[in-house]
Amino acid sequence: MKKKILLYSILFTGLSLFSSCEDDLNLQSESVITSASFWKTEDDAKAGVNGMYFNFRTQTQQNYYLLGGARSAEITSGVQSPLSLANYYNNNLTAQNIDVDWAGLYTVIHQANLVLKYVPTIQFSPTTVNEQKRYIAQAYSMRALAYFIMARSWGGVPIVTTPTENTNQSEYIVSRNTIEETFAFIKSDIESAIANYPDATNNKTQLSLASTYALKADVNLWTAKQLGGGSTDLNTALAAINAIPTAPSLLPNFKDVFGYTNKGNAEVLFAVRYSLADVPSALSDNWNSFMFVGPSDFAPLTAATATATFGTLGVGTGNAGISRVQPDITRFNFNNTDTRKTATYLTLYNGATPAVTGLVKYNGTVDGATRRFVSDIIIYRWADILLMKAEIKNALGQDPTNEMNQVMQRADASSSFTNGSQTANDDVILNERLKELAFEGKAWWDLVRFNKTNLVPSMAGKKILFPISQNTINFNPKITQNP
Repeated sequence: MKKKILLYSILFTGLSLFSSCEDDLNLQSESVITSASFWKTEDDAKAGVNGMYFNFRTQTQQNYYLLGGARSAEITSGVQSPLSLANYYNNNLTAQNIDVDWAGLYTVIHQANLVLKYVPTIQFSPTTVNEQKRYIAQAYSMRALAYFIMARSWGGVPIVTTPTENTNQSEYIVSRNTIEETFAFIKSDIESAIANYPDATNNKTQLSLASTYALKADVNLWTAKQLGGGSTDLNTALAAINAIPTAPSLLPNFKDVFGYTNKGNAEVLFAVRYSLADVPSALSDNWNSFMFVGPSDFAPLTAATATATFGTLGVGTGNAGISRVQPDITRFNFNNTDTRKTATYLTLYNGATPAVTGLVKYNGTVDGATRRFVSDIIIYRWADILLMKAEIKNALGQDPTNEMNQVMQRADASSSFTNGSQTANDDVILNERLKELAFEGKAWWDLVRFNKTNLVPSMAGKKILFPISQNTINFNPKITQNP
């Protein structure tokens, strides 16, 4: 079985490793030569689902943050050259220089489509039929999540519901759907997922009924505020949060949420797993490897001085531990008593002058003498859901004090929320999201949803939607560029 799963993984997921240099929607897949021999057994189904998560994990190594956080003014230039990352925080993206496109997310969708096509045809035993239902539900959830990421970034995108299993390229030259059609499809997939989950089991590293309800709330909150869904979508979002089974809880200490030895804790609904068992190379590190520090980043200060602040430095393999970008400490207004500050980033000073700031929220763990950036990338956690609920309640004219105080007082026992006008409350809620969820790939989308991209200085005169890469348009002339 292990050999079969390994072969399957190579054939079905290899495309994702090279998504950054593949023509977009060029989803011609190796599966054309494997569908006849795979998709026959329960092991094949499990391998197919694992391939789907593998493809999504590849997207969280960098692209998830580039789309959801990098344009929000959280980051600025590091000690080393930021390379193309500067185009994101300076909001200088064009169709020619953008190096994140939707190709990688379509590999996730392709794998979900394979699961949805073939898993229902596999005969499961009476004792494992619930796993069949779970696989189907997870594929619907993952497809909805991938489309949600794309819709928030590029607007309407081509909706593809069948796996690409032949060499007829013209089949994949398709137009973009409208933003309304895209979100209608996302919502439909979410409902199909909810209908298929057999129970509330949640191992935290795979999508579940709980995280799918969180996704439903997130999607409907977006359409309520960005697509005119109003109170109808707000109430749907609120009902989704209230339907989360066996509600998670906040950990007493903010820092513990991200501890390497505390993965899958009570606050997490869904996270992408990274571990020391991964191949020790740049391909196994998450994006924080570009926001930490290495011994060459501290001149004229010594590495020993830096180590006293940061612990073991990021001197791993590949690009690990290079200060390409760093947290922009002028962006945040943490109180000195706010425990989230030092749990999010640390700053090394040359006298009174900041020398370099490194992100410690996702700083992984030390393996021998090497720091490995293998923190889980959290997609949904309870503090995020509480702040969503506060935002929804405020938009509905309800009092968000309870939810706000849970999050604020966990971070700083001396703080408290005072209910005011909807506008004033929104400002406080957004400010808390920007601090609580800093560098978790949420900040840009939060600013867009609150219509507050004006808080990013580099956004003056710029468009909110990402440009579509020129490679994508060259391959598919039916794709129209964003304004």
